[in-house]
Amino acid sequence: MARENEKEEMKSVTMRIPKELYFEYKKALLEQGKIVTYDVRRYMNEVVENHREGQK
Repeated sequence: MARENEKEEMKSVTMRIPKELYFEYKKALLEQGKIVTYDVRRYMNEVVENHREGQK
């Protein structure tokens, strides 16, 4: 996976998620070769882009 831009300022976020849901999500992503942090970040970027384009 490509290295992140080290000059970009990052924000740590804490979320409360049911433990079983998190482990099932992590397991599903692992089978797809994905990482939880990157998948959540990808989803957030998708939401922002859709908002910019005027979509829901």
